[in-house]
Amino acid sequence: MTFDQQAAERFLSEPHVGVFAVEAPKGPPAAVPLWYSFAPGEDLWILTPPESRKARLIDRVRQATLVVQTVQPRTRFVSVDLRLTDSLPATDQEVKSMASRYLAGPALEAYLQFASTTLSEHCYRFTPTKWRFADLTM
Repeated sequence: MTFDQQAAERFLSEPHVGVFAVEAPKGPPAAVPLWYSFAPGEDLWILTPPESRKARLIDRVRQATLVVQTVQPRTRFVSVDLRLTDSLPATDQEVKSMASRYLAGPALEAYLQFASTTLSEHCYRFTPTKWRFADLTM
């Protein structure tokens, strides 16, 4: 299988945990693992509290990089540079959509309960601007 941009987009659309990095003006970038959502041809989006360091940096620099990798069933990675296109308070549907990519059954229900009473999420939407990808087993 050739790992071209279409294959990279399909890989990124799977529910992997990504490492999301945002430039910081002083010191190292903010780099954290997180859930994300992406479908080929659409914006990539994440949820995060607007008061978090990551969110404050996103609002400042308006760009980020997401890296996703797997070693099973083979070693592949995608790194994509992102440009911020929108930031709004997350809807209940967006929270449920994101959580259901990663959780199911009682774990999903427990998370949704927790999120509704504890989290104040914002939805940050990004347009991919530069792709880097490899399938290292070919």
